[in-house]
Amino acid sequence: MAECNQCDHSFRSTQALFAHCRDKADHPFCEDCDRLFSTFTGLDQHMQNAAVHRSNSESDEYASESDDDDDSDDEEPFCVGCNRWFVDLASLYQHLATSLKHNWCFLCSRDFATPTSLDQHSSSPVHKGLDFECPLCSKRFKTPSSIALHIESGTCHNISRAQVTAAVHALKIVPTISVSRRIEGGSTRIVSYYVTERAFNGTAYECYLCHRTFRTLGALNSHINSPAHDADEFKCPKCKRKYKLVSGLMQHIESEACGIARFEVVEDFTTSLIDQFMKRLKL
Repeated sequence: MAECNQCDHSFRSTQALFAHCRDKADHPFCEDCDRLFSTFTGLDQHMQNAAVHRSNSESDEYASESDDDDDSDDEEPFCVGCNRWFVDLASLYQHLATSLKHNWCFLCSRDFATPTSLDQHSSSPVHKGLDFECPLCSKRFKTPSSIALHIESGTCHNISRAQVTAAVHALKIVPTISVSRRIEGGSTRIVSYYVTERAFNGTAYECYLCHRTFRTLGALNSHINSPAHDADEFKCPKCKRKYKLVSGLMQHIESEACGIARFEVVEDFTTSLIDQFMKRLKL
């Protein structure tokens, strides 16, 4: 059984858990790496620091630094999936490349269940360069949604996700991506919550909104200030699926899951909106 650490739901398989996380904009989930984090801050740090999300030049620089370290972390010629040792790494790599048991991505050191899964992964943004620069700082990312997630996390100039949401709504994008319940001219409401020891119910710290329990007070505070209880703000113009954050909608469109647009179209459209977004964000 695979368990979601965000909503305590259990799933029969890891793939079912990952599918659940992809559909939840309030879950700090990296689609490229199929990894669920405890907080959006952790996800943002992962997007900035993980080798798979760095450009080739950065990866080469990191590799050269690693070569200066001791040899204790050297890769061994052992195939975990087959429980088999090889004479050297060249033999292991040849095995991974030719064996029908493996669908191996050499860049990410990941094995996939089917050739189709590997093809989808290989054509995904995970293998792209850091082509997008945050308009507020010098950090670079592989996808537009990664920039949105970075700003929404609050780690970039202390801008809140509510401010990002309000700025995107103000752009009045056509076709509309805003949930129609919004009232024109409404002000952005930014609320921060702080939970005290009174949330302890005798065995764990309990969220008074959804009654989910946490082992520590810090974990509950992270949850209560996450998008978990935010209202849906955005919708896909084609399939009408709703999202709490614009980054979630952007990830959905980038995945080409419902065919609303090709990834390249999303890139061009996002680039054209950055200046307008910045002006709205500063209002």
